[in-house]
Amino acid sequence: MVRESLDANALEEAMDAGAIAFAKWFCRFMDGNGISHPQLVALCKLCTGGKAWLHSSQIANLRAARLKSPGPRSFVAIAYLMWAVWAYQNANKITAEEAELIPRFGTLSVLVDRMEIMTDEQGKPAEVGYLVEVFAGLKPVPIDLTVNIHTAHDAEQVSRNAGRLVRKLMAAHDIDPIEDAAAIANLYPGSHLQRSEFASLLKGESVWEPELVEENVARLSKLVREKFEYNRQPADLLEELLKR
Repeated sequence: MVRESLDANALEEAMDAGAIAFAKWFCRFMDGNGISHPQLVALCKLCTGGKAWLHSSQIANLRAARLKSPGPRSFVAIAYLMWAVWAYQNANKITAEEAELIPRFGTLSVLVDRMEIMTDEQGKPAEVGYLVEVFAGLKPVPIDLTVNIHTAHDAEQVSRNAGRLVRKLMAAHDIDPIEDAAAIANLYPGSHLQRSEFASLLKGESVWEPELVEENVARLSKLVREKFEYNRQPADLLEELLKR
């Protein structure tokens, strides 16, 4: 995709919009793969020779579109991670020399195995220049962020089955699904409001909004993995909850 020329007077507005669009794209990448801030920091560090070029504070600000001028090393770290994950998943498509560049992901391999990376419009791992141009609003994000892929029925079904799954896991671990519901809800990753909403979901009193299904399933994946050793990647867990 060729970058279109912009009138100089429209640059600032385009850049502000670009930062917001990049934030949504970045959030979809992290939340869709169930990647926490510390995990992303660790993954990028492995791909940049042990150098911590992307920090939790930068991640938070990129997600919230609060950074006007993030340093180039942030984009380098993200781009190197995208290529390394692609190469790891496509070992049969790379040369022996390229294979030597793939870091050993160790315990983080569980995240890398089925990670959906940030790509350009041709489906290739997003490179540094591409990430910068998207962030600057000089190129559009390569996915349609306005499309909600989940219906209200999907959201209701996922929410109902999510509550049922957690209650089942609680009972299996000798945790009272009624008396201890608040304690489990407090372990749900997110804000106080999000934990409160999850507490209501556990009781069958509320459902997630369709546009927040993927984000919440990613949070749920982290909760059930860490608390109940129920290991499911967000994509797998979502598929499971849709079919139950």
